Amino acid sequence: MSPHQRRFGTAWRVAVVLAIVMAHPTVVPAQANDPEPLVARYRVTVVGLSANDSGAVREQEWVFVRQPDRVAIDKGETEEVWRRQPNGAVSLQRVLHAQQRVIDYSAGELVALGVEVDWSALERWSVAGDGIAAERDATAQLPVRWAQRIGPHAAARFELIDWQRGTQTNRSLSGERSAGYLHIDAADFGDMPYDPAVRAAEAMDVRAGWRQVHRH
Repeated sequence: MSPHQRRFGTAWRVAVVLAIVMAHPTVVPAQANDPEPLVARYRVTVVGLSANDSGAVREQEWVFVRQPDRVAIDKGETEEVWRRQPNGAVSLQRVLHAQQRVIDYSAGELVALGVEVDWSALERWSVAGDGIAAERDATAQLPVRWAQRIGPHAAARFELIDWQRGTQTNRSLSGERSAGYLHIDAADFGDMPYDPAVRAAEAMDVRAGWRQVHRH
């Protein structure tokens, strides 16, 4: 094949690829390695199921933030901030605004609690469980709406309001609200059983199935 033929063949292949791309434009799904954060807002409606508050409805707004090595959920009164280290280990911070404390769960402490973190599921906020069916946004790779029980006395409905890339909101988990909070290592809970922040964090752990109910 002559140099002219080779140049012609290469140019023809490039032209074909460009024609295919231009004829079939796609919206690039949000990936975990996107340099810009993805910020999604959810409407959360909690319905009481007990005899005391049956039918009572509380509505909240949660904010989900995804970055390459950080996933955070702002639930208003509390926040969860998950971080993945270069070696793949995952740690967690629970931010308790009422107590102005940050509870640090190291990767080792999560292992000790029997918590297996699936980062792929975490960054896509995968929803699983009996009777749970979640519609998903293929572009954002996030659930759109679903419902689930929250303990024995309440159920919650979740609905995606909107999501954007590279956008900061007033509740985008920048760390400003908790910058001055004191930190507590979750491994030290046994040394401070009556601390209000420890008791609140332990209750959250129990609801998540990480601990047995403790009576102090």
